[in-house]
Amino acid sequence: MDVVFFFQWLDASMLAEFSKSSSGIFALVQTIHIASMVVLGGMLLLGDLRMLNVVLPDVPSSFVIENTKKWIYLALVFIILSGIYEASAIAMKLAYNSFFFAKMAGLSMGIVFILSLRSAVYRRAPGLVYPEGSSQTLSQSDTLRPWIVKLVAVTNLLIWFGVASSGRWIGFS
Repeated sequence: MDVVFFFQWLDASMLAEFSKSSSGIFALVQTIHIASMVVLGGMLLLGDLRMLNVVLPDVPSSFVIENTKKWIYLALVFIILSGIYEASAIAMKLAYNSFFFAKMAGLSMGIVFILSLRSAVYRRAPGLVYPEGSSQTLSQSDTLRPWIVKLVAVTNLLIWFGVASSGRWIGFS
């Protein structure tokens, strides 16, 4: 499927004209984009490393996951909005950049993974949800095997590492 027409439209849009003519605002938006990526990466690392029992083993993982979730969603909104603004300035370059398409595929996969599999699995994580000795526990029928939870955490980290790597290579190509 040929998508060059979309990039031609984006390149000719008022947003592209504005982003190309105002370097100060572009730099501010790029700062927001990078800061949002840092927040997203930090929250994903914190949540997934908690599910792997690497960090914060005494804190209930449900507490960590619930508190990182809102920051993940907020960061994704800022990343997408600032990314559209940044892409408008170099739309025709991106139309022929395979790393851009790899990043968009990874970003889509990461968002779907977070909203579906990761959320469902982390809600049903066994003993990882509450620290050992806690009076709060999930019933045996409501839990998953620990290796499934750990596999989801590692998979999520790998997906987002791929997104970050692809995004970084856009600048080099």
